[in-house]
Amino acid sequence: MNIAEASDGGGKGAIAAQWWGRFCHPKKGDAAIRARLRRCRSNAQVLGIPAAIYLLRRLGVLAEVATSTRVDASVDTALGLARVLSHVSEDTGVSPMRLLGWPSPPIGSEADADPSKRPRLSEVRFRRLLQVGSGEEQVAAFTRLVKLAGGEVGVAMLSRDYLRWYRDTTKHRWAFEYYAATSAAPATAIPTQETTA
Repeated sequence: MNIAEASDGGGKGAIAAQWWGRFCHPKKGDAAIRARLRRCRSNAQVLGIPAAIYLLRRLGVLAEVATSTRVDASVDTALGLARVLSHVSEDTGVSPMRLLGWPSPPIGSEADADPSKRPRLSEVRFRRLLQVGSGEEQVAAFTRLVKLAGGEVGVAMLSRDYLRWYRDTTKHRWAFEYYAATSAAPATAIPTQETTA
């Protein structure tokens, strides 16, 4: 296990990326499953899709059922992730904030920046994103991010961060990545890129 996998709690981002490749990849996946997941308007609807239950099992969520009091939250989060991943059309291997944030560290405000150097995700929307809670609010926010990125994001990184959204360290890393300041971040706040192999 490498450092990135250890920081990911055993490689759950990589597991989700493998699941995406098998079930939601536009060319290699299952178009019917992808379409069903995209049509789901609640996590309760996702429970009727066997591929989503397989994701729960692979992520270890089902093993938690007998031993944890946070099972409902874990199940809900994993089901929401399946819905979000159904909107990804290409795995770029790049984190969402590196794609949608500032291409280089900003000098001044967003309004002062050259239009070609502005972030694709506005600062107002980014600040709102950092306040997003769990459940349907998180599903909607991450789905919007995927759509803003044209469906092209790093699946393992998106998955890892979706599953760990409740942690402040995830949001800290997103802020450093959004402002293109990862080199200035504390070493513990910015784990290395996760491998998807």
